[in-house]
Amino acid sequence: MSIDPSIEGRGVRLDAYVKGEGKAFNIEMQAQAEYYLGCRLRYYQSVIDSDLLHKGDDYEDLPRSYIIFLCVHDSFGCGLPVYTIEPRCLENNDCQLDTRCTWIVLNGSAWVKEDDEKLRSLLQYIEDGIVTEGDDLVAQIDRLVVAANDDDKVMSEMISVSTVEANAERRVRQAKKFYSEVGFKQGYEAGEEQGLEQGLEQGLEQGLEQGKKEEAARISALINRLLADGREQDILLLGDQEALERLLKEYSL
Repeated sequence: MSIDPSIEGRGVRLDAYVKGEGKAFNIEMQAQAEYYLGCRLRYYQSVIDSDLLHKGDDYEDLPRSYIIFLCVHDSFGCGLPVYTIEPRCLENNDCQLDTRCTWIVLNGSAWVKEDDEKLRSLLQYIEDGIVTEGDDLVAQIDRLVVAANDDDKVMSEMISVSTVEANAERRVRQAKKFYSEVGFKQGYEAGEEQGLEQGLEQGLEQGLEQGKKEEAARISALINRLLADGREQDILLLGDQEALERLLKEYSL
């Protein structure tokens, strides 16, 4: 579902968008690290609200909305399997704002910490593609994922939204900016006279290190998927860069 809020405004393409009976849901799959997820959630909410509230409607006509991100990585770094976020009053936590909007971020990397059995199974699937025995919902999801990966038309539509090259460039740009900010802050707090220069250098090093970790996580997830599908022989091909990229694309990793 594509929404363009205005001629000059940035449009968004939502992975899944469902509305009806006084509620609206947006569900997004995030397979790579998102450095500014909070800003993205804020913008998605504003665009969705512009779609939900029409000219002549009153503010109280806004339905309850949920934005749910299914993430392979921990975007907030607190190690929680589930982050449920709603606006609150900093001066008094008991003050109920009733904005009717809820943001939920699922962190697949912390699936072992989730107590709910069904949710833990979903988080594990998000993380490494393993289908828990007896979980019919995750098994159904996996069948649909495999079918989509094998459908050239579906894959071409997905790739046309944002080319691999453009997406990679955007993430590199975000990583450099994010880790430069982190590095500069650390340098400044340490009282270094060359805080900016050292911050940028440290930020770049951290960005490169994060990139290595992400690549290792993708390959680890690929190995798990190959093992689950009984394709042990294909693991021997991972030393070949062309074969590696082909398998990563096949499993949408």
